[in-house]
Amino acid sequence: MTTNNHALTRDATVSLREITKSSVRDFCRMEVGPGQDGLVAPNSVSIAQAYFHKEAWFRGIYADDRPVGFAMLEDWSQTESAEPQLYEGAPYIALWRFMIDARYQHYGFGAAAIRLLIAHARTRPGAATMLLSFVPKENNPEAFYLRAGFVRTGEDDEGELIMKLSL
Repeated sequence: MTTNNHALTRDATVSLREITKSSVRDFCRMEVGPGQDGLVAPNSVSIAQAYFHKEAWFRGIYADDRPVGFAMLEDWSQTESAEPQLYEGAPYIALWRFMIDARYQHYGFGAAAIRLLIAHARTRPGAATMLLSFVPKENNPEAFYLRAGFVRTGEDDEGELIMKLSL
């Protein structure tokens, strides 16, 4: 993984950036923390899926200039779909994948990144809700998402629990 000469601190500036030919390996090498296996697909799988799904919008999460995580949204507004995808009668945007590499967890980078993703979702045409789902097993990120303002919907999608945030 690319490293910088300085140690990251909680004061690092978090940003979302396009993943490029020169950075893709850094993201494919990232790993979740202990006990988090099976909670999110590997970044390499997500990046591959994104190339076959027009609704996928993905970015690398950076702290200063260091890659620290990965995010992918389901954003139907960027497709030429004849039928808009709706949730409760209105267009939505969904957090499809989200992870912070094990080495960079507990610095606040995930919280900063989720705020950036929510701000981006609010710019999408017509999007009224941001959705996400999580695997209901030990070490799941529900508490993290609750702190970001998401609430459970009471719905289940193939064993994953759905949460929403009004935009």
